[in-house]
Amino acid sequence: MTNIKYQITNIKLSVLICLLIFVGSSNVIAQNNVKIGVALPMFSDSEDGSKKVLGSEILDGIKFALQEYSKNAPVKVTLEVMDTKRDPVIASDVIRSFGEDESIIGVIGPVFSSELTESATNGPQFSLPIISPTATGDELAASYNYVFQLNPSYEVRGKLMADYLIKKNGLKNFAVIYEENYGDNFRKHFETEVKTMGGKIVIAQSYKKDPQNITEQISNITKYIKENDLFINAANLNLTQKQKLETSGVRWSLIDSSVSLNMDISIYYMFGKNAKKMVDTMNIKPYKLKPETTKFVQGVIDAIYIPIANPNEINVIVPQLFSDGLSMYIAGTGDWNHEKILEDNKVYLKNVVFESEYYPNDNDPTYVALKEALKKSKFKLSKNFLFGYDTGKLIFKLIGEGAKTRDALNTALKNLVNYDAIKSKISLDYHGINSELNILRYENGITLVETYKLSK
Repeated sequence: MTNIKYQITNIKLSVLICLLIFVGSSNVIAQNNVKIGVALPMFSDSEDGSKKVLGSEILDGIKFALQEYSKNAPVKVTLEVMDTKRDPVIASDVIRSFGEDESIIGVIGPVFSSELTESATNGPQFSLPIISPTATGDELAASYNYVFQLNPSYEVRGKLMADYLIKKNGLKNFAVIYEENYGDNFRKHFETEVKTMGGKIVIAQSYKKDPQNITEQISNITKYIKENDLFINAANLNLTQKQKLETSGVRWSLIDSSVSLNMDISIYYMFGKNAKKMVDTMNIKPYKLKPETTKFVQGVIDAIYIPIANPNEINVIVPQLFSDGLSMYIAGTGDWNHEKILEDNKVYLKNVVFESEYYPNDNDPTYVALKEALKKSKFKLSKNFLFGYDTGKLIFKLIGEGAKTRDALNTALKNLVNYDAIKSKISLDYHGINSELNILRYENGITLVETYKLSK
């Protein structure tokens, strides 16, 4: 009897050990297999092919990034794709269903701010990281834990440009010409940041979308200049005064232009904020412009910030600024990143910079390698493809480095700084919103000035 009890005990122990081994191996398998939800506007039941382009191109980018990652993946990743149909309510339902599925550790999407607005509460509710590749709305990632925007928000864009112009360029006084609806999203944050940093918005003028002209807005800016700026004309100065101007550091070419063109030049343009003291020591008396004066170089506005609604508005705005002598320094938003339209207006552009989340560097070895790899695949390179590719590559990288749970992925994203993506750098330490943008300049083509990060 004792031997029988002993045998039964051994059998039970063996079964228990097998169960523990099985459970342990199952946990290892589970930890090395994760699932990512993908919420995109696929319009799978629509016959309108144009509706499908955005979602399918972003998905192609995600799939290609996964294909690359899977070659040497320490953790296996699978995708579960669901169609939001660009409907905020459906998008929220999709994210909720992902949240209820414990095998899903994070979601790529949705892509529209309206969808993310409706879906964002699911992030903290299910402790589920929601990573939007493209949404730019305010009060999204900033308001909800577990929500991330890889595309900088309106707030970041407006503040970053103010930060760049003041800190990096030493500018202080700004005029703003903005489209009254979409453009206003950028304008309000730009103005707030300028004032916070000790700068000044001297005049702001709005216009309606797709304007035929901005004559009224330019007239008001010109009126401000004539009422607040002070000028001299070198043609009216004696030889001693001209020599004093030159010895003070004013370029002779500027003095010569003033004489030959009989043009009034702002003392603030010449000497900056201490202009009055400078001209007093030279015994030169500056004056305000007459209302009918058209030839002048102003100095009370350092730059004009112009958040447009679409690139076609450049065709209207830039020529008029040039003809009225106000194209000295233009700062724009990402909608200025349109090389063909800038090329068409290059004769009017003296100094224009703008921010953009999208500037793949053709000399970047990673980008070169990607383009070569795509030639051998079924996928095609596009702007939307890169939004998906950069997002997918980042998420899969973090998973491969150990972010295999919802909380681990959330923490890894929160701590992400200075990540080199193809189209731009990514830093998410500003309320979960990417705080890095490319500063671009147009001068016989669009070139990268630098990648600039908004100060916290």
